[in-house]
Amino acid sequence: MNQLNKEEVSVLVKQGRIAKGYTQQQLADMAGISLRSVQRIENAEVLPRMYTLKLLAENLGFTEDLNLHGNIVPNTQGRVAEVIQQSINKPRQIILSSGIGLSLILAVAAFLSQSATFPETSFELFVFLLIVVLIYATLLFKMWK
Repeated sequence: MNQLNKEEVSVLVKQGRIAKGYTQQQLADMAGISLRSVQRIENAEVLPRMYTLKLLAENLGFTEDLNLHGNIVPNTQGRVAEVIQQSINKPRQIILSSGIGLSLILAVAAFLSQSATFPETSFELFVFLLIVVLIYATLLFKMWK
């Protein structure tokens, strides 16, 4: 998988700022971030967080090129398009998915251990577990699509 490249983000932000005719200070004020942050991003010293990148995108006019997951549309911004989502959100997705799954398992185990009459048969148990898995899969699908 491709890694998000600080240099590509740097060029994207700098070119967008120059195209709009903004100084670094003006961009920092409009985006609500520090001047030093803008300087460090443009000098490729740091890779901005997705939140900061979205703030800059809104002020530089490439918001419409960002989809819901933070990707930049490939036909307008090249290789940066495919890597923002992958490099920033993948660890967060794994951690949240695992945490939600573990919480769900514990909740189901607690419910089953406290229920005196449910499930009465193995079939009821399997149907109940199937419903729980489907709810979990649907939740993950909606969160990460």
